[in-house]
Formats: sequence, structure tokens, C-alpha cells
Amino acid sequence: MYDDLMGHPFASRNAVLSLARHTAKRLLAEAQEALPYEYSALLTGRGSMVTGYLTMRSAGHGRHAFSWDAPSFFQALATVRKTGVQWVGVLHSHPTTPPVPSEADQSGWHYPQLAYWILGLAGRRPDLRLYQWSDGRFVERPYALADITGSVVSTGDDTLPRSV
Repeated sequence: MYDDLMGHPFASRNAVLSLARHTAKRLLAEAQEALPYEYSALLTGRGSMVTGYLTMRSAGHGRHAFSWDAPSFFQALATVRKTGVQWVGVLHSHPTTPPVPSEADQSGWHYPQLAYWILGLAGRRPDLRLYQWSDGRFVERPYALADITGSVVSTGDDTLPRSV
């Protein structure tokens, strides 16, 4: 139904997924503002590059779970189509636990071709991890933070470390 909107960030076995540094910083700021609740976003881009996102309001105010209501989800997909990018992944935060997929994360994941990012906020420093669904489970994958020409570049205050 939405195959034209969905990217395949893991299509190239040799490519390391990249997240635009300015996008990572904005996601971190929004996730911290959402505390003590989980934060979630639909990630956009092309190929193996995440360049943008759409903040997704949770259907409930969960501290340990997130869910999207249908109207918000379909509105987000319409925005993706209108802007000419692809849906390449999902990010959500774990405010009080490590960035490791929970049972709810695993049972609720329906898009195996997309990237699954978890931002852990429980420790002294934020911890961002990337996962791929493979053979019925999440497998952690490496990624890179990228400075993209024409975008906001890091000022040297790297508050979101690369976690590999």
C-alpha cells in the first residue's frame, strides 16, 4: 500500500547507515523535552541516509511504551509523500532503560526493511543505537553521524555520541 514511500536503508550490505548530525541533535533535544515520557519519530531520507524526521505524538502518555494513532500515522505518510523523501526508519526513546529492544518493541515491529533506532536517556550521556530486524529478532548495526553540505553543522558540542 505504501511501498513507494518506504525506503530500504539496509539494501546495500556494504553501506553503513548515516544519520545527519543536525537531525540527531534535534531528535535528542526533543526526546529530552518529552521526559519522563517516551518520544518517537518517523525518520525520513533516501537510501542509507537519514536526513529528517516527523515527530509522532503517542496515542497515550507512556513512560515505557509508545503507540501511534492511525490519523497521525497516515498524516505523517502523506507528508513523506508530499516532500518527496522516503520513510527509512523509526526512532523512539527509552527514558529509564538502556537502548535495547524490549519485548514490546519486538512484538510491535511491523516494518522489517526499515531501520529501528533507540535513544537511551537513562545514563549520564545519551546512548543512540541502531537495529535491523533479521531472522525474527533485532540485530544491532553500526552507523555514522554525518555532516551534510547545506545543513547545520556541529559546533563541536557533540552531546550525542556515536554508539557502536
